Amino acid sequence: MQQQPIKQQHELAQINNTPSFAELAKNQLMHKYGMTAQEWAIYDAAISVGLLKLRTAFPTQTRNYSDKEHDMLIALWLEVFLAIEPSIFHEAIMRFVAADRKGFFPSPGQIMGIVEDIQAEQERQAKEERIKAHAAYLQQIQQRIDNGENCSTCKFCDHRNTPQKLGSAKTEVRLFCQNPDSFKYEGQYGHGTVATILCEHYEKITATLIE
Repeated sequence: MQQQPIKQQHELAQINNTPSFAELAKNQLMHKYGMTAQEWAIYDAAISVGLLKLRTAFPTQTRNYSDKEHDMLIALWLEVFLAIEPSIFHEAIMRFVAADRKGFFPSPGQIMGIVEDIQAEQERQAKEERIKAHAAYLQQIQQRIDNGENCSTCKFCDHRNTPQKLGSAKTEVRLFCQNPDSFKYEGQYGHGTVATILCEHYEKITATLIE
């Protein structure tokens, strides 16, 4: 077998050592997002598996792709979806495959539209859960207040006889919070607080203090 000239060998070696589109994308995106090799491997696997599912579902669309075209496809999808959680990306892929009736390989924009729908659904669900949790918290606080846990029975509240109005001889008992950590703190000044308030620093008056 005739040996290739040295110049041709050198040119061939340079071609073989040229990074693929996927490798170039990897280097650029890892630098852009400050990713570790382990983090990159997770996202790279997620995109590769997602594309494999699509190529399985739509085999005629990428059957005749060259190696370079496959590399470019992976590089493109990596750049578009790198910031998306892998679980959301896979859910978007499966929703597209299940709903598609045309049989055409999706564009990144079509999958991104489904990704955004999933993210909106998750945000609505998270918001509903936060509202429910807050309502349950308020109900718990109200139950504690109804059971006598409020400023009037808190050890940090000072009970004082104060004029009902400025200059009035009539007095009434008002509560003055003495805990600097509480949002109701008034110390020696202020107008006093109502009894039906319960803050996170509540501590019940002990029998010794009542006596």
